Amino acid sequence: MLKEPKSMDECSFFTRRILDDDGTRLVAWVPKGTNVVNVIYICGKCGKKGEVTQEYKKPITFVCEHCGHKIVVEPIKKFRGRRKKSS
Repeated sequence: MLKEPKSMDECSFFTRRILDDDGTRLVAWVPKGTNVVNVIYICGKCGKKGEVTQEYKKPITFVCEHCGHKIVVEPIKKFRGRRKKSS
């Protein structure tokens, strides 16, 4: 059973999300010094809890171990605010 990190300082990547497309809830993190992503999720299709550990690649893609539903965690696009007008 995976345990969430106690601090973000332990991670090179961390996200907690509810995916818009299917309602999947998840927590994903990459411990510092590794290229492995750990994911704890509740599938939006079957509602069952699962865990995945795999090589870290963007986008994070995995299949629900219970129903086979494909889950894709897209990178969050950075906010691009309005530029200040130069005088």
